[in-house]
Amino acid sequence: MLLAWLLFACCGEVLAQDDDRQAREDPARQVHWAMGSFFGTGWYQVDANRSMYIFRIPPRQTLRESSLDSDGKRTLGVEVQYPFSFGLHKLDDLNDFIDVDNYATVSFTPGVQVEIPVTEKWYLRPYAHLGWGTEVNSGDSAWIYYGGIKSRYRLGSGESRWSLLNAVNYAGYNPEYEKRGRYASFMTGVEFDHPLKGVTLGDDEAWLNWHLTYNYLFDKLNFHVDEDVVESINDQWELGLALGKGDKKMKFWFLSFEHVGLSFKWSSNGTYKAISLNMRSPFTY
Repeated sequence: MLLAWLLFACCGEVLAQDDDRQAREDPARQVHWAMGSFFGTGWYQVDANRSMYIFRIPPRQTLRESSLDSDGKRTLGVEVQYPFSFGLHKLDDLNDFIDVDNYATVSFTPGVQVEIPVTEKWYLRPYAHLGWGTEVNSGDSAWIYYGGIKSRYRLGSGESRWSLLNAVNYAGYNPEYEKRGRYASFMTGVEFDHPLKGVTLGDDEAWLNWHLTYNYLFDKLNFHVDEDVVESINDQWELGLALGKGDKKMKFWFLSFEHVGLSFKWSSNGTYKAISLNMRSPFTY
């Protein structure tokens, strides 16, 4: 979903508050809006009273597909991503998308992902993003960066495809606030794809995709939900459910998706929860 695994889905819930705002040095808010580019499209909430809607447009361009031939010759895959992210105060109807005053944050963080076929079943994906974002009302801005390495190991083939997922993620922004501008996480989990006999999407057989991941945050994230109340989280669970077409992409205009569904995210202490769109595997997000 920084973690679409996600470390940083946790940072995204205190994004923009209503008109009654604290000082712009508030560390929790800076974490939130600067890291918003890492979240997927969805609804995020901390402590039942601080909510934000993230709208992320994720164009991407595949320059080269990865491959591993029978002689062991590797071809590295290269993908360029151009994600735009917008933080919205509310999302009650379509008119909220065209209400300029409803936008809290805007960011653009282009990046590159390289896919490395280690073996036929084991693939790695190092990635790096660098961009810029701004908080609309205050005019605060920051350079944003995030990167890491993701791993997927296939356990099955054919009609039942299990995969082990792992990732190490690192993110931050500049200017920083009292050294709170850098965060890291470790993700582990499983993913499963299976065809649904007798169910079709268009002219293609439908596939069920689900994943369950756990993200451990090396840095506890603090959210100032009230003047004298601070909530903290140090992990995130994510359950994703989606329908797709197996190895075929689903396309809409200039965007392509691996599948379409929802992801449900929460922290172990119950402080944080979110619902986001699930369009890609955590490995290729």
